[in-house]
Amino acid sequence: MDDAAGAESPPNDEVELISDGESLLVVGHDRRSIEGFFRSLGLLERARTFGAEQLTPLLRSSAGFVENLSEAAAESALWLKITPDSADAIAEFGLTDTKVPGVSYAMAGQRGDIKSWIKVDSSTKAQLQNPALLSGLAGAMGQLAREQEAAQLRALLETIDHKLDQVLRGQRDEIIGDLSGIERELRAASRTREIEGGIDEVTWSKIDNASREIRQVQAKAVLKLIGIAEDLEALTRVRELRARLNSAREEVRLWLSVIARCTTALDEHAILELEFVAATFHDQLDTRRVTLDTLRVEDRDEVRGALSVLIDRLSAASDRANGHKLLHFRAVPEVFERVAEAREIARRVGEALGIDVDWAPVDAIRWRDAALQPRQWRNGVADGATIAWEKSKPVVLPLAIGVASTAVVAVLKGPTESSESTEA
Repeated sequence: MDDAAGAESPPNDEVELISDGESLLVVGHDRRSIEGFFRSLGLLERARTFGAEQLTPLLRSSAGFVENLSEAAAESALWLKITPDSADAIAEFGLTDTKVPGVSYAMAGQRGDIKSWIKVDSSTKAQLQNPALLSGLAGAMGQLAREQEAAQLRALLETIDHKLDQVLRGQRDEIIGDLSGIERELRAASRTREIEGGIDEVTWSKIDNASREIRQVQAKAVLKLIGIAEDLEALTRVRELRARLNSAREEVRLWLSVIARCTTALDEHAILELEFVAATFHDQLDTRRVTLDTLRVEDRDEVRGALSVLIDRLSAASDRANGHKLLHFRAVPEVFERVAEAREIARRVGEALGIDVDWAPVDAIRWRDAALQPRQWRNGVADGATIAWEKSKPVVLPLAIGVASTAVVAVLKGPTESSESTEA
């Protein structure tokens, strides 16, 4: 809208808020008012346009629904994916449940000299409280959330897959098996949707059972991550941890890549399913949307569980390495480096999936600080005894302890090349 038009038609400072719990849609007669609402919450940069192209597919079964949404409102809408911080900002408007399952609503406006937005009475002015219209809006919001997530995961996959070596790519392709074929069918169905304007029964029949096969592949990847975590838990010696982490960081990248591909495929399948149900069984759209959302939460919980276990075991491995800093002052930083690399890729995938786990890292101890800890001396003596036994057995325990003590003293004097042989 240009300035002249804006002067002739001042903005109507009332907006309608619709939420499905995961995202927020704000609709109004004037784009400036909608932007002003988001700007007041500090969320404008995160919002994206929600136009008629998102609505039409899920509302085409009844032209009357589209009539209830004026052209101005359809073109003046912004959508936002809810995060913990934005949820706090939105909560003050007290969205209330509607007759549509999982959908809440409020109307906000500005009154007089009040600069902030407040909740206002929507009993007479609301346009969007028609249950059938809310149902279509909720379905479109669910589609948009999945489209955004799928796009983010595809971009992330490019960086993950690029760093996988040839051997790991072979392992991945062996595990995912028919997933590549499913992905091709999903792309074909999406292309058909673009060309023909919808999904018919013939197209849907080709991908109807795809979600079951995708989840089977995802379950395998989740078990692989848990297996890595169990391996790390069983290792107590620093050099064993260092060796296992060298391969574990690449395996974590591999299986998280598989999970990201599965999640992307499930999102794309759900987008098509919502549109197919809207076109063929519109009275079932709400129940199917809720079902898909529930399954999505369960999928996230499965991945969250594996990531939580993995991050916990990585942190525990770092802590164990910290306890052996005196004798393994060169190996411990390598352990921390490998742990940090594995944690970073897990964090990136977790954030893309909206999964929040305890990402707090374990800080590496300085060797001079380690010298003041009794446990470091105990571990140093024990490690030295083990190393001495392995290098020149049989050996009497006093001699082993002497070797360990010599190594510890060398470390206290400062890292040297000669003391490196102690942990070789």
